[in-house]
Amino acid sequence: MIRSTKRSVSVFLAVLFLAATFSFPAHAEASDQIAGYSITITPMGSGQVRVVVSVAGTHPFMTRIGFPSIALHERNNSNSSWGTVFSTGPHYNPNATAGSHSYEFTYQGVAGRQYRAHASFFARDSLGSDSRQATSPFITAT
Repeated sequence: MIRSTKRSVSVFLAVLFLAATFSFPAHAEASDQIAGYSITITPMGSGQVRVVVSVAGTHPFMTRIGFPSIALHERNNSNSSWGTVFSTGPHYNPNATAGSHSYEFTYQGVAGRQYRAHASFFARDSLGSDSRQATSPFITAT
């Protein structure tokens, strides 16, 4: 009886785990061309911050995929507004049929100041194209 109960509990927990895993995808499909995208900003020490942007197409043969623009913003402590301190782009995957693209850069900021990153994401295939925009949460440079 105890063995049967342990087995039933184990099976129940396994089913519960699998249901939770498949019910809540980490990246919901954004469009017919963009499967997912992300932007992260990380304090690296000595005032440096690193920005990483990534975009994934809905299949491995996108005709163009990347970032029309990427910007880094710094918060003005006197009025809490955000100003652009660095911008770059466009950055597209040079492979004519790539399914994803990532780009990374480091910026020499000032320790104690707050930064956030903003990017435009783009993907095109034979059926059409789509774009999205995202802004990272802010971080404080260390």
